Amino acid sequence: MRGVDLIGIRIPHMEVGSSAGFPDGWVHEKTVPFGIVAQATAGSYKLQTESGTYVVTGSEAFLTPAHLPLRITHIADPDTGLMSARFVHFQFVVMDTFDLFHLYELPLTCDAETGRRFGELIEAMLALRETGPDGASSIAVIAKNNELAYRLLSLLLELATPTERSASLLNAAQELQPVLAHIRDHWADAIDIDVLLRKFAGSRSLLFQLFRKQFQQSPMDYVKSTRLNEAYRKLCTTDMPVAEIALMSGFANSFHFSREFKAKFGRTPTEARRANRLWMST
Repeated sequence: MRGVDLIGIRIPHMEVGSSAGFPDGWVHEKTVPFGIVAQATAGSYKLQTESGTYVVTGSEAFLTPAHLPLRITHIADPDTGLMSARFVHFQFVVMDTFDLFHLYELPLTCDAETGRRFGELIEAMLALRETGPDGASSIAVIAKNNELAYRLLSLLLELATPTERSASLLNAAQELQPVLAHIRDHWADAIDIDVLLRKFAGSRSLLFQLFRKQFQQSPMDYVKSTRLNEAYRKLCTTDMPVAEIALMSGFANSFHFSREFKAKFGRTPTEARRANRLWMST
């Protein structure tokens, strides 16, 4: 992975939480636009993905990348009848354009020793979250937050392996950088293929070829995916009405937004917001 400028790694999403009192056997099914590290502090998890079923107990943790369909079962401790957990949702963006974990493959679980290190980081993030930034101290809090976030990234990368297409994806991202940067900065604005072609040095056919090869979608499908990802984050982190999020995300109306959102994430925007709040506040 030579040639990646670490200064170009950005953190658009980092959300930490802990929950207690999950009902025994409660199942949470979701597909989300961010990665997850989660660890049971009482009881255990059963994680089901397209690649198999994993039971995560003790200090072990599960690690999942963005956009992976998940079925998460919460299993109470048989002695206490309790299930509690701590977790962090994350996204790291490289070259200011795409998810860093498009370049790497994460194992879906880790051992107890590595899980202990994740647990310590999550606890430090939780403690910092309770620190009310005030005046000059807010700079120190932001710096500490960034330190913990990059320690999390470092630990994730210790476990990850580069994908076969990581080098070609980096090369394509450099070639597409003006186009991807425009989508990143103007995802809520009107964008059509002519706008993107004006940002690209090559031909229309080459633009489509690069997007198909590296992102498995057309340029305009990539724009739509970006809008839906940003909308999901706003559903999870704000109280804005769904209709307002739909309009600011470039969709003509709430019906169109809800239909596209469900097609991508498997549930409506309202269902996704409700499930995230339950996950964060149980």
